[in-house]
Amino acid sequence: MELDYQFSENLVLRSVKDQVQRAGTCVPSLPEPQPMSAEREQLLDQVANVIRVIGDSLDQKPEFNDMVDGFARVADRQSFQMLVNKVFVDDITWGKIVTLICVVGKSIAKILADFVSGFVSWTLDYFRNNLLRWICNRGGWINSISSLARYSFERDFGTSSSLTSLSCGVFFISGLLLGGLIVWRLNRSA
Repeated sequence: MELDYQFSENLVLRSVKDQVQRAGTCVPSLPEPQPMSAEREQLLDQVANVIRVIGDSLDQKPEFNDMVDGFARVADRQSFQMLVNKVFVDDITWGKIVTLICVVGKSIAKILADFVSGFVSWTLDYFRNNLLRWICNRGGWINSISSLARYSFERDFGTSSSLTSLSCGVFFISGLLLGGLIVWRLNRSA
């Protein structure tokens, strides 16, 4: 459970830093991520890339941008709690977890630097208190890379079984195989 929390913490920190850098926002330094094995770092890079791609596609949706703008205007713990309660109203899914990470990163990139440590703290508290058990019950981050890749694929191409091009299918299968290899190596070394 602790390894999955550490992974969650590093993923949130990496995603927030990425969004802030991409927006060109200047913020005070964030907490440093905890050191992880090379295999876990590689997996973290993959998951962070999936989140970046999903975040970029969410940017195309006006309702997502309205949510980020509205949240960035109020930026307090109570509003954060109301937001996550709306995101997870029915249940927890990998897609909703990724959406939460995207909302937090994009909100931080829009608001004053004074709120950055608060946002990160609220998000990590929420992960520890509300999401960690769910993540662990589904095999943790490491065993769930295929679920995240499938979510990303369905988000980009829909649930239709027909691929728009052979190269997309090859890219997706390659990602799944690479993710499977990483999971296999991590499980062997654990």
